[in-house]
Amino acid sequence: MNRTFPLARLAVLGTGLIGGSVARAARQLRLCRELSLYSLGPEREEVRAAGIGDRVSDDPAAVVQGAELVVVALPMAAMDSILHAVRDALDPAAIVTDTASVKLPAMRLLQENLEGRARWVGSHPMSGGERSGFAYARPNLFEGAVSIVTPPEDPDEEAVALVEAFWLALGCRTLRLRAPEHDRRVAAISHLPHLLAAALVRSVDDQAWEVAGSGFRDVTRIAAASPEMWNEILLANRENVLLALRSFLNDLLEASSSLEDRSGTAMKKLLREASQRRLAFDERRT
Repeated sequence: MNRTFPLARLAVLGTGLIGGSVARAARQLRLCRELSLYSLGPEREEVRAAGIGDRVSDDPAAVVQGAELVVVALPMAAMDSILHAVRDALDPAAIVTDTASVKLPAMRLLQENLEGRARWVGSHPMSGGERSGFAYARPNLFEGAVSIVTPPEDPDEEAVALVEAFWLALGCRTLRLRAPEHDRRVAAISHLPHLLAAALVRSVDDQAWEVAGSGFRDVTRIAAASPEMWNEILLANRENVLLALRSFLNDLLEASSSLEDRSGTAMKKLLREASQRRLAFDERRT
């Protein structure tokens, strides 16, 4: 364990898949001496029963009091009100990070609510699953994943270093990006694929489902995720998703033309280039 950990107190706001996994991992890895969790509804009793939090409360201001690091793992729609509720309870030296998958709006909310009250650094662990909620949280969720760290315009290097060290301790690799570049890249690699998986599932008729195999399951697995959450994400990053979608549609139109004229030339080029790039990606990961 390096000199940064354990923290005296870690607060996690939100105990769904991401927040719950952060909490489970932090407890298992002994990254903090005290762990405070903000949780709502029936899930709160499930979190209490798990025995990982020293404090489990529906009062976010009470949860963040005295915390060195606060992880906001909430839907974008809930971030503004919760940040507003906790800002006066934060220690001025506290560091706040979030896990939102669209960083420009998240960074604006952090700045608007925390300017002069605490330090903040954006982050986004590129991990998750099609199932949401604390029931699916697990301590190894972040192992081998990339966590993208998005510092503010005038970053506090100590705060950035702590946030990076935290994700590294959870098993991630870290990558620093500015929020606009994060949103552009993630639109192509995460947000567009979810939209495509949903469209593919909806396009298949009931009879075709009877012959679906592992390939179809692999391609469409993410379509089972929360429609409400993904609708919010896609709208929040709409301009970047639209750019990625238009590029994708151009490739589909080329393939369509190739099928219509029976030449297969453009389609074969697309398949060959895609195969090469996917194999190269696999080699980089090994």
